[in-house]
Amino acid sequence: MSFALRVRPIVLKPSTVFLGERPSEVGYWGFVRSMSDYEGELAAIVKDLSGIVGDLSKEGYSISLQPVLEVSSIDDFMNHAGELKGVHLSVLLPIAPVALYQYPERSVLAALLSVVDYVVVFDRFSEHIYAGTLFAPPLHKYLASQSPELARRVVLAEGDLGLVKSVMRVVYALEKLKNTTVVMVGEPNYDFGGWVTLAKGVGLFGFRVRHITYSRFAEDFENRLKNPKYIDEAKGIANDYVDKGQAEANIRVKYELPEPDEDRRIRAGVYYLTLRDYLNEAGSDWVTVNCLSANTLGKVKATPCMAFSIMNDSGLVATCEADPTAMITHYLMRWIANRPVAFYDPTVNIGEGKLILAHCTSPTRMTGYDKAPFRYIATTHHESNTSVAPKVLYEPSTVTIAGLSHDLSKLLIIKGEATGPTYLRICRNQVEVKVKDATGALENWQGFHWVMAYGDYVKELELLAKLTGMQAIKVE
Repeated sequence: MSFALRVRPIVLKPSTVFLGERPSEVGYWGFVRSMSDYEGELAAIVKDLSGIVGDLSKEGYSISLQPVLEVSSIDDFMNHAGELKGVHLSVLLPIAPVALYQYPERSVLAALLSVVDYVVVFDRFSEHIYAGTLFAPPLHKYLASQSPELARRVVLAEGDLGLVKSVMRVVYALEKLKNTTVVMVGEPNYDFGGWVTLAKGVGLFGFRVRHITYSRFAEDFENRLKNPKYIDEAKGIANDYVDKGQAEANIRVKYELPEPDEDRRIRAGVYYLTLRDYLNEAGSDWVTVNCLSANTLGKVKATPCMAFSIMNDSGLVATCEADPTAMITHYLMRWIANRPVAFYDPTVNIGEGKLILAHCTSPTRMTGYDKAPFRYIATTHHESNTSVAPKVLYEPSTVTIAGLSHDLSKLLIIKGEATGPTYLRICRNQVEVKVKDATGALENWQGFHWVMAYGDYVKELELLAKLTGMQAIKVE
């Protein structure tokens, strides 16, 4: 299903005393004084927002910036409330001293929250114009004391267009999550929260789940494994993946990274095709598999490591081990960063001030879908020596790591510097990340698996925590 974030600017229009040809000489503290002031502010606001939407559209987001709605009274709001149906984010622009803005119980801000999902209050600071900054902070503070569940859906972005852009990224991710279906093969993993966390996630974020049992998956896999048409396609996909994964032959030998034989390649390809068909049937962009269960690994003698690498590189979200906790951060981070995001087992070395993140699958296009992929070595899954899996040769850069608690109430946020791959006898993909406060990362550990994106998305993750009512725990 196609999705576009619907953004609607709402302008608090001044009374006629401030819309004359000549500037008003009374009551204009920090507000527009004339029609030319007002029209100038409207034009500047539309230009600012159009610029943000244009930038995000170039990055691959689909955003519909709807026409400005001018509101000068609560009747105006009520008359136009129907036009706000389906709006995900309202940008409230209080450029006039409208009395209905100051009082929470009858404010336009609270009224907006009854019909749209999120609100960002934005004021431009320009010569002689301070707009609604006098009223927004106390109004929001009072609203938080009375209705914190409403106030958390509001962000004050006074003069900060960068913050408005960050809000759009986060709301985009939340709305995408709410409108998607995760295809889950096998039970939600009870080691990581199981059905309880899955139920909480559905309740909090609104996504749907399409369940595929172990037995159905094994049957579908075996049927495709016997079908010559599928075998030919599976061979082609796997051979292409292995051929592209021939970086550093000396590393393959030195660190005992076997090259997959034909049977492993075929099974890896069939795994990919089976999951691809499930996603097509569900019209979904998100899949997870309880892949290390004896019910799946033992029956099909393969893992989805190659499939997940290909899928994540193509824009889908493919999450390991049916982890009902980390799969949520995985999906959200993919859309916040708008690039492939990797899923890991984390370890913390406080003596050396670093993390080692490892797993047997990883995207290769971690700096962007349109950027050159990282080099990798095509090998096998570490623990089982089955299927096809990459060993990605990660490049140095700033990265952001997120870990969600099993009760979905806390979000660990870590910024660090990836220094490159390591070669330990653990999962194939390993990246070393230097951090300032490794002790803080260890002491504030959340969940089991963490996810990592290339780039700095700390601000966005802090916003994510605010908008969803989670506690943000920031570590550097």
